[in-house]
Amino acid sequence: LVKGTVAAGALHRANAAMGVAQSATRLAGPALAGTLVLTVGAGWAFVLDAATFGVSALLLTAVRVERVPIPRRSLRADLAEGWREVRSRDWYWTSLVGHGAWNGAAAVLMTLGPAVAVQRLGGGTTWVVLLQAGAVGFLLGALLADRVSPRRPVLTANLGLATYALPLVLLAVAAPAPVTIAAYGLAQAGLGFLSPVWQTAVQRAVPAHALARVTSYDWLLSLAAMPLGYALAPLAASVWGPEVPLLAAAAVVGGCCLGTALVPGVRRFT
Repeated sequence: LVKGTVAAGALHRANAAMGVAQSATRLAGPALAGTLVLTVGAGWAFVLDAATFGVSALLLTAVRVERVPIPRRSLRADLAEGWREVRSRDWYWTSLVGHGAWNGAAAVLMTLGPAVAVQRLGGGTTWVVLLQAGAVGFLLGALLADRVSPRRPVLTANLGLATYALPLVLLAVAAPAPVTIAAYGLAQAGLGFLSPVWQTAVQRAVPAHALARVTSYDWLLSLAAMPLGYALAPLAASVWGPEVPLLAAAAVVGGCCLGTALVPGVRRFT
């Protein structure tokens, strides 16, 4: 959608602006929800939330997208072509491994993090502050992406994702709450920076007719690891305690994301 509405030279700024808007609403959303529940009640809060989807739909009707002629084929043929496009780019499929590792690690942190925060870091308030620090970090990362265009975008983005290992390790060792909160904010800043940088790189490198097929594999492989993390984290914690799955997730996300630096296509992508 972005590539079909924005000139090639403005892709990075457009993706960064979307990242800033999304992160700002994530930060403001909980505060607004709490205000609505206290003033007009939970029911009306849900009604207003539902109305925002209608507003979004109306706004999208005004968007004019450049049409790309694509021959109609079977779903199997489309999937096969998309997979060929993915395999032909080592920078792409290796980054997808890192993205999957990040999402799996995020599931582990979200499953075990609240219990660790309550039992070892001072209570539930610590976890709430940590999440808000993450939202602020994401916003700052998106703002940074709006002002900085890295010379090696894929490498830089993947190295930013590797910072997610830090809060996992700190939660595992029950480090002081302020240090863990700051580390999570930094990790989310890495994610906020990655999103527009990665999207711009893909939009510039992948032909328009194959873009939807290629990005669908990104979503599939990235999100497939989350249910696995949600399922395995409590099982592992029940046997070995939360430290083992947290440290294992840190090793996986750090190793996969840092490991992309060894891929020639990642290093050469400019």
